[in-house]
Amino acid sequence: MNFDLGAVELAWRDKASALGRSVAPDPAAAAVVAGAARAGLLDPAADLLTVTVAVEALAQESPAAAVALALHSAVALTLHHQGAGGHGGDRYSALLRGEVVAAVGLSSDDMPVEQDGRLSGRAPWVAPVTSRGMAVVGPRGAAERVAYLVALDAPGVTIEPVATAGLAGLVCGHVRFTDAACEPIGATPPIMSRVRILMAAAGLGMGRRALREALAAAKAARTAAAGEQTVQGLLADAATELDAAMLMTWKAAVGATEASPLRLADASLAKLMATSAAQRAVERATQVVGADSFERGHVIERLAQDVRALELFAGRTEALRAAAAEEVLPT
Repeated sequence: MNFDLGAVELAWRDKASALGRSVAPDPAAAAVVAGAARAGLLDPAADLLTVTVAVEALAQESPAAAVALALHSAVALTLHHQGAGGHGGDRYSALLRGEVVAAVGLSSDDMPVEQDGRLSGRAPWVAPVTSRGMAVVGPRGAAERVAYLVALDAPGVTIEPVATAGLAGLVCGHVRFTDAACEPIGATPPIMSRVRILMAAAGLGMGRRALREALAAAKAARTAAAGEQTVQGLLADAATELDAAMLMTWKAAVGATEASPLRLADASLAKLMATSAAQRAVERATQVVGADSFERGHVIERLAQDVRALELFAGRTEALRAAAAEEVLPT
């Protein structure tokens, strides 16, 4: 499989980097999505690898912005592949114009109940929540694991924002539904697969930024150049693991663009490996940078909080392992 990036992927990578620098001081989801639309990063016909490369590049500049774009894009791609005619109508068009922000809430057992096209109950850890947005949820007990789309400003929807330790600018919330209108948009696994692949990309970007900061610190202290084997080993291990996770993530994304169905196992393994590689890259960067990395507001200090938040979205480590084992291990 050829992993050389083409002109389109390179262009999206550059545009995403520029977007990240422009929104870094205040990566609110509405501003990120609107900026992505202006930059041409919300094309629903784009293949998943192109979006993956863009999310990774964005995460190196602004992790919160990358997570917002990843979740929004996963919904947009799903609606495009399912056929947007009956899914949201004007709201779908507004989503592609960056006027409406898409949110996802699929990773918890505490989910609402759907009956006759109405939702009741609570969906925790929905993100990014905005005053005018759409959310995808998977109701408890839904036949064939169907996902539903609901407007967050619709009657019967109440948002309870949650203060988080990481990903400043990305608003998470618990959403309560009281007989709120909703619409089925297809099976949950393909949506979850897209979310996991794009969250893996966000993790890769965070890990790359941590490695970049560690390299800069090592060069400034001249430790690596002086033959400090401990520092060299930390940097080499981080780079190796991130590259391996990148290949697994790209493999999962490319597989979804070659007229084959999305494999939840591939997506689960990609997120599992990328999340672990990113967390270890941040830990190693902390060792290389030293005490300065504990200073409030330091890039590494912020990354240490941000990378932990990846566990909240699209499945915790244990769930990812179980999903992968279900498909790839013999019964």
